[in-house]
Amino acid sequence: MSGDKLANPRIIELEGMAMTGLLRSVKMVDCQKPLGWKKLVVETQEGEELETGCMEPDAAKRNFMVFTLYIRNWGKLVTKEYSEEDLPTVNFDETRD
Repeated sequence: MSGDKLANPRIIELEGMAMTGLLRSVKMVDCQKPLGWKKLVVETQEGEELETGCMEPDAAKRNFMVFTLYIRNWGKLVTKEYSEEDLPTVNFDETRD
């Protein structure tokens, strides 16, 4: 995060970090209050731990699954580097008939 620390990151901010490969792991932990609610704790690639606020268990489970998929699979697709040979070629010099 290069000096900018997220005090209370929102889910959407952490999801963006997961999409772009900035998160290393995610875990779901119990909240003290309200009892039964959960929060997500993520570890950045730099080793910093960030946590969400407490949320209902079903919402926490859904977000946990999405984060896990981004960290393990989808994030690699979003940030995959392509060479020029992989990209389609567009020739703007062609004249139209």
